[in-house]
Amino acid sequence: MPKTTFGIVLPTRGVLFSGADPRKDVIELSKLTEEYGYYAVWAGDSILAKPRLDSIAVLSAVAGVTERVKLGTSCFASFPLRHPILLAYQWATLDQLSGGRTILVVCQGTPTKHGKIYRNEYDAFGIAPVEKVERVNEGIEILRKVWKENEVSYDGKIFKFRDVTVLPKPVQKNCPIWIASNPRSTGELEGAPGNIEGNFERVGKYADGWMTTMVTPDEYRDDLTKVLSYAKKYGKGRSKFKASLYYNVNMGDKKKTATEANDFLTKYYREDASGILDKWVAFGTRADVMRKLEAFVDAGVEDFNIRFVGWDQIKQLKKFSKEILPSFS
Repeated sequence: MPKTTFGIVLPTRGVLFSGADPRKDVIELSKLTEEYGYYAVWAGDSILAKPRLDSIAVLSAVAGVTERVKLGTSCFASFPLRHPILLAYQWATLDQLSGGRTILVVCQGTPTKHGKIYRNEYDAFGIAPVEKVERVNEGIEILRKVWKENEVSYDGKIFKFRDVTVLPKPVQKNCPIWIASNPRSTGELEGAPGNIEGNFERVGKYADGWMTTMVTPDEYRDDLTKVLSYAKKYGKGRSKFKASLYYNVNMGDKKKTATEANDFLTKYYREDASGILDKWVAFGTRADVMRKLEAFVDAGVEDFNIRFVGWDQIKQLKKFSKEILPSFS
């Protein structure tokens, strides 16, 4: 089996409805993640739609207790809501404090047509959801320019400014920016071209890497082929373009883990999650989890971002690290 890398998604939203101590389920979990040899620690992001601990603050705290693991967002859903100059300043500071370990994974967030809570977030910030796509595109362009240059001017559809210098600059000369998307389910996002193919191309054009979720192994294989073809079109070779899968795990008795995973995800998304368990969660015994992970590896997954959809995060991490991780070394 080829070497596969794994990162752990911190329960920055889960701690709000589980009653857990964030210092244990975020800080201690991060320290253990590094000790067990994982590639990265990831923090989700949302401001009002799916409230949680702030991702930049969390990753800054994690930077102080780790030395090696990459620090990334999974994904930065509030990117369209944040001004790119302020974000460039904040993220560069994080990259400095971490010694150049950051990976900024941006996304458009959930379409506002999915519910009032998502629309209300944009209304509160006075931003029209139809601007989402352009805000992501321009935001990525601005971050890259102000991280490399001084006295930057920009004249976009959304953002306009002159002679701006952002300091500090990131430690990384090409501080990575990925896009998180599932083009199959976001083909009709606000302001998007209105077709799935257009969303594949946006990833290849603007991103250094791609993170996706909620796909079958066959869908992942097909989607990765399309993303890589567009990355190649824009001069990005496979060796430098990263791709990863965000996936959920709960290990233990199969019936109990299914119940717990459903409870966790239902509270997380505030809607019944039973219909997505089989597609989005590897639950049950070691054999059950290995079977699902191996199917994705066969489909081309080289990097997993694992979220434990259970209440005892450290227990899940230890079990996964002992029973699963060695098989992919």
